[in-house]
Amino acid sequence: MLEVTFVGAAGTVTGSKHLLTADGTHAFVDCGLFQGTDDVRALNDAPLPVAAHDVRAVIATHGHIDHVGYLPKLVRDGFRGTIYCTPATAALMRIVLDDAAHLQQYLAERGFHHERPHAPPPYYDERDVERTMALVQAKPLDEPIDLPGIGRVLFRNAGHVIGSAFAIVEVADRRIVFSGDVGRYGRPLLFDPAEIGPADVIVCESTYGDRTHPPQPLEELRAALLRGLERGGAIVIPAFAVERTQDILYAIGKLQQRDARLAALPVHLDSPMAEKVDDLFASFPQAHRPLGDAQPPSFGCRTLTVHVTTDDSKALNRLSGPHVILSASGMAAGGRVLHHLHNHLADRRATVLFVGYQGAGTLGHLLVHGARSVRIFGDEIHVRAAIEHVEGYSAHADRDDLRRWLATCTGTPEFFAVHGEPESAAALCATVSHDLGWHAAVARRGERYRLA
Repeated sequence: MLEVTFVGAAGTVTGSKHLLTADGTHAFVDCGLFQGTDDVRALNDAPLPVAAHDVRAVIATHGHIDHVGYLPKLVRDGFRGTIYCTPATAALMRIVLDDAAHLQQYLAERGFHHERPHAPPPYYDERDVERTMALVQAKPLDEPIDLPGIGRVLFRNAGHVIGSAFAIVEVADRRIVFSGDVGRYGRPLLFDPAEIGPADVIVCESTYGDRTHPPQPLEELRAALLRGLERGGAIVIPAFAVERTQDILYAIGKLQQRDARLAALPVHLDSPMAEKVDDLFASFPQAHRPLGDAQPPSFGCRTLTVHVTTDDSKALNRLSGPHVILSASGMAAGGRVLHHLHNHLADRRATVLFVGYQGAGTLGHLLVHGARSVRIFGDEIHVRAAIEHVEGYSAHADRDDLRRWLATCTGTPEFFAVHGEPESAAALCATVSHDLGWHAAVARRGERYRLA
């Protein structure tokens, strides 16, 4: 008997967790934390359909927290199996899990839960992360991996973030493809997604399954930066430390070559986590496109200063005149960017420039939807800064990218849409049914699909 149970990322864009069961042997494909609103985060406390100690393996497609952030909790609860991922993902996993453990502990100790007065205690700590990393076996792309009691798995490049892969799981004569998160075609830093080939079942993300990305985000970014320059104050850019920061630095570098007004604009990277991710591009040169002159950590940005220590970060408060502060997190849900928003949101000369999707329940979502005051660190801050939002820098495939990638499948698989809001998942299913002729359904949390 072969079953897939949708434990997470079904009806939500977070908490990716799919249980594969073959004749009583269990493995997870991804094991992420739920993030977002209170009701979604509460799903982290829901019991798993199987005990942690009964799970034989975890297949991790990439290192984002909503795909690997639950792993240390799984280990704390008794998991002792093997975690398989690519080498770059293993390195990235260490960075994001260390950061997650530190942030959970920090929030618990300082009481900075913001809109989370009833937040749970930390799910894990640094010791659990160490135990988790000891279970990791890094395997390269396109090299078959034996899964005892199940079959074998093959990682292929997904083009989403450095090290990302989609997983092809072969059980007997059945071939199941788990997309993880699929990247976009033609990105400057990463290779295009690999082809799928034959498949009997495809479990596919649908984050942007109902829309397409703007065609010229570079020009939108240029215009937003010039408006911020004219206002004369800080330009705070909340950006995810993994991939988004590197994309924005690369884009600013390109703009500095073309526009003399931006050539001397100081850019400050205030994210220790992003600095570590920058190092991955140097450590894993085969995992990304050749960078030429756009080498890390600047990625071609001519005026970059990297800030690592807390004192370095605090020194940014003393800057005057136009300057960019690039800091995590991308949805302003935590991290050093909160301090910069606390410092600049009330300044009419300042600009806050968001460069990606803002999930419901996040501070970023409130700001881009017109909030006139927000609460940060317990203080009510009146929003006088200009709020800009440039779309098109998402690392996720949009509807057309997904359609192009899925068309590389040479079979006629059963299709399940996951990792998307209900509307985007349903829209992708409609596209797949109409354009490819496949049977397509939106996965529901807790639903089990049995392969004949």
